[in-house]
Amino acid sequence: MSTGSITTPKSIKMISIDDKTLTTDLDRAGYRKMGVFVKPASNYEEARRILTEDSIDIILINMDYKPIDGPAICRHFKSSEQTSTIPIVMTSVRTAAKIRNSALDAGADLFVEQPLPRTAFIERIKQMLEHKTRSTERVPINSDVEVITENGTFSCPVIDLSISGVLVATDKEIDDGTVVDLELDLPGQKNRFKAKGEVVRTITFSNEKKLPYRTGIGIRFNSFYDKSEEYLQKYIENSAMSESEMHYYL
Repeated sequence: MSTGSITTPKSIKMISIDDKTLTTDLDRAGYRKMGVFVKPASNYEEARRILTEDSIDIILINMDYKPIDGPAICRHFKSSEQTSTIPIVMTSVRTAAKIRNSALDAGADLFVEQPLPRTAFIERIKQMLEHKTRSTERVPINSDVEVITENGTFSCPVIDLSISGVLVATDKEIDDGTVVDLELDLPGQKNRFKAKGEVVRTITFSNEKKLPYRTGIGIRFNSFYDKSEEYLQKYIENSAMSESEMHYYL
């Protein structure tokens, strides 16, 4: 049984898309001592080649490296089925909000203003990777969820949930792609969890499992209201049980 804590990988393999002449052997050695192995690339094509040769944990893109279009490269990676799940960090010495928004709008998982000490920068990366790992953890919950659609509102039991979505038990037919609002009470949290989501799949469960429900609907969270994402994260961290059989992954 897990206590909910997340173990960061002992080593992290990172592609750095930047000017190769600035990524010196000494600089790479400094990262290596802290458990990060840097694979330098000067453009999208070189990064793609590295990805075919090695397993990469994270992609770093320097938005100030003028020979490349950082946001465009980020979109390429995020739109590809083979690389869409690899976390992308974009950096810049420019602090304007439009620079940050440009990175996040392109699909970057994290934007970091530079300069930032290497130790602090790596800590930010590890925290992001831990968050990505936690996002796949699904936990059961004994609670009903209120599902609000344009055609009305109904309540149904929650089968399990994660930071990325929820599986609910219901015999109602809702088309994939339907956008809904969700509200539920999380144990240990004073405020109600509220989020906007999208129906991604309907599941029919086999009778051999002797489940109290026959069909379920998977709903992926698109956005959270107020501090609901924080409430959900805390609940999942405190409830994670690796030995529990979860029924569905978004």
